[in-house]
Amino acid sequence: MMCSIKSRPVVLACVLLIVLGLASCGGGSSGSSGSGGGGGEQGGTLTILAASSLTDAFGQLGNTFEKQNPGTTVKASFGASSDLLAQIRQGAPADVFASAATEEMNTAEKDGLVSGKPEVFVKNREVIMVPKDNPANINSLEDMAKPDIKLVLAAKDVPAADYAVEILGKANKVYGPNFEKDVLSNVVSREADVRASVNRVVVGDADATFGYASDYTPDIRDKVKVIPIPPKLNIIATYPIAALKDAKEPDLAKKWVDLVTSGEGQKILKKWNFEPAAQ
Repeated sequence: MMCSIKSRPVVLACVLLIVLGLASCGGGSSGSSGSGGGGGEQGGTLTILAASSLTDAFGQLGNTFEKQNPGTTVKASFGASSDLLAQIRQGAPADVFASAATEEMNTAEKDGLVSGKPEVFVKNREVIMVPKDNPANINSLEDMAKPDIKLVLAAKDVPAADYAVEILGKANKVYGPNFEKDVLSNVVSREADVRASVNRVVVGDADATFGYASDYTPDIRDKVKVIPIPPKLNIIATYPIAALKDAKEPDLAKKWVDLVTSGEGQKILKKWNFEPAAQ
């Protein structure tokens, strides 16, 4: 653009035109890629497949992520980690996978389904949950072997159920060689995932279940009671997370992993009874 500088009004007019031209060139830029997101309108939909025990924590983290990345929508699907892995193997569209056990994530990595190295971002521990009125009078892990208890568990291969069986196996050395067998003989139902098994206790259909500390959420605390498992018998669950190789939104996937592993993300996860990965 050519401008004459013979008069001040003309110079001002030229400067104005140049500024307007630069402003028009700067439109449509995306937000920065700092931890947990940044300013700017990026847009897009981030699709997450996560263990059901992460439902509440990831719900809150999703709201945080959307505020940090204006125009972005977080879409999360929760279920048993084993089921989610099967969905990924079958080509279900997703950007991030968060599992409640390393086994499923290791399989996903071995199958070439993840991008980069999975990272353990949080830990969890099992508890026993019983109805508030505790009709079966269960006050300890040992009481789970009493006859006629209606026990529900998540389905086989669901991490929460696998951990429960592992705990019972360890307890054989303390409560007798038939302890695991006696407890499992009380199982009356296997549910799709850990949240479903907890819900059976919430509605009074079962006397007890094994769940995670994170499943003891505010909305059920007036309906259930937690029975702790002796630390020496308990299992600490480790939760890995990774962006998926076929992610449609790889940049958003990286930002999500950055958020959940950041100080802000860890603070939210702690609020929902998860433990730090480094602990």
